[in-house]
Amino acid sequence: MVQKYKNKLSILSKDFGEIILVTYDLIVVGGGPAGATCARRAAQIGLEVLVLEKAHHPRRKACGGGITVRVRDALDFDLFSVIEREVYGVRIYSPGGLIIEQSCSEASGFTVRREDFDSLLLEKAKEVGAEVIEGATVTDVIEEPGSVLAVTEDTTYNGRILVGADGVNSVVGRKTGINNGWRDDEVGLCIEASVPLDSSEISRIVHEKSIVEIYFGPVLYGYAWAFPKKTELSLGIGVRISKMENFKDEWKRFVAGFEERHSVKCDMRDATAARLPLRGSIRNTCSKRVMLVGDAAGYVAPVTGEGIIYAIESGKIAAEVAGEEAPKAQKVNVFSYEQRCKAAFNQDLVIAQSLAKLLLKSNKNMELACQAAYTDQAMREYVMELVMGIRPYKESRDRIVKRLLRRHPLKALKLIT
Repeated sequence: MVQKYKNKLSILSKDFGEIILVTYDLIVVGGGPAGATCARRAAQIGLEVLVLEKAHHPRRKACGGGITVRVRDALDFDLFSVIEREVYGVRIYSPGGLIIEQSCSEASGFTVRREDFDSLLLEKAKEVGAEVIEGATVTDVIEEPGSVLAVTEDTTYNGRILVGADGVNSVVGRKTGINNGWRDDEVGLCIEASVPLDSSEISRIVHEKSIVEIYFGPVLYGYAWAFPKKTELSLGIGVRISKMENFKDEWKRFVAGFEERHSVKCDMRDATAARLPLRGSIRNTCSKRVMLVGDAAGYVAPVTGEGIIYAIESGKIAAEVAGEEAPKAQKVNVFSYEQRCKAAFNQDLVIAQSLAKLLLKSNKNMELACQAAYTDQAMREYVMELVMGIRPYKESRDRIVKRLLRRHPLKALKLIT
């Protein structure tokens, strides 16, 4: 039985439910930063794009909501409407109790509510012609010789190319065999709460020119944070799962310490948890017609957990590859995607992994790094740049290592032994 579906031909099938007969150039599974950016760029190129998003936006997302200047500069539209606060520096607490604070005259980053930020990116994809269906949960992906099918509960969509932007628990990755899961040393777990507070209370805690707070010591291979918004604080803690011990107790201890330190009572009813990939170097992220982007591909920096910049960059690259390959119909081959991502930011991810192993593997190492920053203005600036993602990780690593070797050789020796 053939019928019309949103101006597209469809057919009812016993096995796949309703099948959309018109072939999209690109189907994007997931409407977060990676998927929305990919869809926007692909639609700008001239492709017919469909985004299948399981949630209805705006939706809650467990995330600190810190974005870097690099993220702002990577987008082709203004983020002013969703920026909660400009961030001018960082306050770091060492495992031993040192407090290191560093700020700068210009904004070094921003905070956003992910509900608002992600919704804006998805709207920007719609503006240029991407079709978006929310509440569409993809349950299967089937690669065929001349197309790829995205199967939801009641409809199957047909595309020439498909992008999996469906996060760390990617259905696309599993169903295509590109990524069947993560080892415990390749994935982290975060607990985060958006704590409502008066703006005056937030300004008292983080100053009028806002700073972010980072706490080293509650967990190994991770940290805790406090990121200010207009009328809420994001409190969170994240750890690599392979190093996770008494995690819920550490979370409670961190919150209690924060309340005591800042003389504030936190409403934690909004707390939620999420996983994030911490694999580091790029491995297999595509098949002949399918590409994984953002968290689904593991594109997150292990030392800070920053993934939005790689979500945006990988989304753009996937769109460009789709623009080149979609017209080839039967001869589509997207394997150049992986090589382009490696060229663009694999070195960044590898170095972020090495920095995590160096700085976060023990309280001793975290304390040594904090001690060097506590007594050395240049080191404080370099550590702020690292934490805020102001520079590529190679630049931050080189600056920190050179400074340690020249001014703090004993600490440098203890860090590597």
